Formats: sequence, structure tokens, C-alpha cells
Amino acid sequence: MRRLYISIALILMLAALSGLHVWRLGGFTDELSAMLTQAQAQAEQENWEEAARLTRKVKDRWIDQEGYLHVTLRHTDIDAVLITLDETLAFLEGAEKQTAEYAASNARLITQLGLLVEAELPTLTNVF
Repeated sequence: MRRLYISIALILMLAALSGLHVWRLGGFTDELSAMLTQAQAQAEQENWEEAARLTRKVKDRWIDQEGYLHVTLRHTDIDAVLITLDETLAFLEGAEKQTAEYAASNARLITQLGLLVEAELPTLTNVF
């Protein structure tokens, strides 16, 4: 009977930790998405310096969390976000500002962040 209680306690602990991870990841990606949305608004107003500053801040926050992210997420997903961040920054920091390309890259980045959380949710699609 003792083994049963220990097994149940372990399963409950894993479920709680998984829920905590999804909650923390959701908050983190929501924060980054909000900053990227602000950067998009700045770019639309042709305030390229502020858009670049916000995007660099997103990249710095991403890099600060890479240890946690590499432990909890797939490395290909993490690398894809970092590559898209670099691409988005290149559109902002280039000599010729390409609004449409930047907007597409930024939208792809926001979508990638949303998909990270979606992939971690305990849905039937993700379990099977």
C-alpha cells in the first residue's frame, strides 16, 4: 500500500511541476510577445531605433532564459526562435528599412513563441 501512495504522490508532483512549467513559459512568452508587438507599433511609426531596442531586449531576455529553456523544451524550437530573432533584428538594423519584411518576420516570431506554449499543453494532440 505504501508503494501505491508513493506512486500517486510522484504522479501528482510531476503533474504540478508540468503545470508550473506551462504557466511560467506562458508568462514568459506573453511578455516577449507584448514587447514584440510594441516594437511592431514603433516600426509602423518609423521609430526604428525604439523597435530595435525592444527587439534586442527580447533577445537578451531569451538568452538569459536559455538554460531553463534548453532543459524544458526541444532544442530545435529554441534555436528556431533565436534564428528568427536575429533575422528580425537584421531587418531593423539594416541600412534600408524593409517594413513589410520586418512585419512578416516579427509576426513569425510572435507565432513561434505562441506555439512553444501550445506544444507544452497537455492536450490529446500532444499526448498521442
